[in-house]
Amino acid sequence: MNCARWGGLALFALALAACSAARGEEKVQLDPFARATQGFAACPEQPPPLLGAEQARAESHVRVERGLRCAMEGKCEPGGAYKRDPEINERISASIAGDRRFADTSIWVTTSRKWVTLQGCVRSAAQRKTLVAFVAKQPGVERVFDELATLPPRKAAH
Repeated sequence: MNCARWGGLALFALALAACSAARGEEKVQLDPFARATQGFAACPEQPPPLLGAEQARAESHVRVERGLRCAMEGKCEPGGAYKRDPEINERISASIAGDRRFADTSIWVTTSRKWVTLQGCVRSAAQRKTLVAFVAKQPGVERVFDELATLPPRKAAH
C-alpha cells in the first residue's frame, strides 16, 4: 500500500469538503426526522441529520447494497430495510407526543433502517430510561440509540 498516495487522497478529500462548504453546497436529508415534544424550553434545538451531496451519494450506494442483500437473504420485505422508516418515525413521534409522561421533555426522533435515534432533553434519569424503554417496545423498532441529555431544571429567579 502506498501510504503517501492515501495521505494525498485524504488531503484532497478534506480540501474538497472545505470547498463544498465554502460554496454553500446544499445538504440532503435521507432519514425521516421529527420533533415529538417541546415541553423543555431550556433544551437546545436539534438539527436534522444532513449530508453533503457526495456523502449522500455514497450513503445511497450503501443503502442499495444493504437493501439488495437484505432482500436476497429474505430478511426484509420488498422495498428494502428503509421502506418503513417514515411511518415508524411518524408513529414514534406521535406516541411520544401523546404520552403525558413525556409532556415536559423536548424530543427529536430520527429513524434509519428501523433504528430510532432519540435526541433532546429529559428531566431525570428515570424519565430517560422510561422513554427509551417505551420507544424500544413500539412496533417496527429494532434498536434505539439514546442521545438524550438530562438537564437540571432552571431555578426560578427571586
